[in-house]
Amino acid sequence: MTSSFWNQRNRNRSNARSGLLKTLPLFLILLTALVVSCSQDPTKIGLGLLPDSDFIEIKSTDTIGVRAYTMYNDHSLSTDSTTMIAGSVYDDYFGSTYCDFVTQLRLMTAWSEVDFEIDSVLLSFLPSKVTGDTTAIHYLRLCETGTLLTDTTDFYSGQDPDTIMYLGEYELPVMRAGSYCTIKLHNWVGEHLLRDTTMFYPASEFYRDYFRGLYFSIKSVTEPILVEMDASKDVLYDPLAITVYYHDPSEISYNYSFVATHRAVNYNRFTHDRTTADPEKQILHVNDLVADTAVYLQTYQGVYVKLDLPSLEAFRSDQNLGVNKARIIAPVHLDGETYVDDDLPAHIYLRYRDSEDRELAIPDLIHDVSFMDGTYHSDSESYYFNITTFVQQYLQGEIDNPSLEMFFPLSATQNVIFKANTNVPAIRFEFAYTIF
Repeated sequence: MTSSFWNQRNRNRSNARSGLLKTLPLFLILLTALVVSCSQDPTKIGLGLLPDSDFIEIKSTDTIGVRAYTMYNDHSLSTDSTTMIAGSVYDDYFGSTYCDFVTQLRLMTAWSEVDFEIDSVLLSFLPSKVTGDTTAIHYLRLCETGTLLTDTTDFYSGQDPDTIMYLGEYELPVMRAGSYCTIKLHNWVGEHLLRDTTMFYPASEFYRDYFRGLYFSIKSVTEPILVEMDASKDVLYDPLAITVYYHDPSEISYNYSFVATHRAVNYNRFTHDRTTADPEKQILHVNDLVADTAVYLQTYQGVYVKLDLPSLEAFRSDQNLGVNKARIIAPVHLDGETYVDDDLPAHIYLRYRDSEDRELAIPDLIHDVSFMDGTYHSDSESYYFNITTFVQQYLQGEIDNPSLEMFFPLSATQNVIFKANTNVPAIRFEFAYTIF
């Protein structure tokens, strides 16, 4: 507009004075409008011109409080049957964790109907991961279990195995991931397995009524070791087998194997002893709902973090609210020794509990793992969790409580400590929404 005015003035210099007088009021009006607009909230300019129903109001807040607690439940379902874990780990803050498992043994071939004499019995298993001091002294303990293992039976992480017969304790050799470990068992173990071969047909009779399960545990004399076996269907080799070598009266040699295949039912048991932790670092508040300055998340279904968002309830009455962003930012505790950037877990997941106390993954995780995020951001030393769908479903009444729980997949091996509650910084919740 200024350029246009001066062009007109240059074309008609005789009317310069009158042109200036005519345009001066226009400049004053524009200047006044500019000053007024700069003093107003730009999101509210023009609100008085149209009815309220014609507007969408966008708001955000980071003042919704997050109450964080350290919790533990030894009755968590042991649902991941694709991994078998045995051994132990130690953490100065969390103490000792002991892992063992129970698995079915399946028959892979028909039994040869011959008289026999046992020559030897070998247990072989294939570790997919080995952590800890492999050169230290470790013992393998085997037992027969009496509880029927089925896909429809619930097994819990703290459930004691129903052992009915001791099958011996054996010193373990040095183990390496990806290499079979073979241990010679007592011959009487083979005699026990072959005591009634009529129970081998049909094959299902064997693991339903004859030999229902094998309990597998590792005890370390000094430094702990942890062994994992992959029992998923994608693995080309079976993770564990007991093979009996025998011969008939004609000195013809045979062997017969009892195998933990990917079709076998198994469950892991995890036992946690927090009293063995460093007294100065030991977790003080578990299941007491004390809002401590730190909360703890442990691998192998140990202690976990519960996050309550009670202030969200005030938004539940507004049916015209759409969630644009809902994000939890959880800063971690780093001590430069046990807990450093490079060793933090790749992912942490979130779940919630329904009205029947069942653990369910939040809908953001089910929809898209990358959308939920749950990864560590080193620039802020925090984990980020997007929970937009969870919050929207809670506000719509599809989810009962605004409460979340952090948990690890079974593959995680490193614990995490979070700064929480009155700590600075602490776990916080960012919330942006639209009123329409």
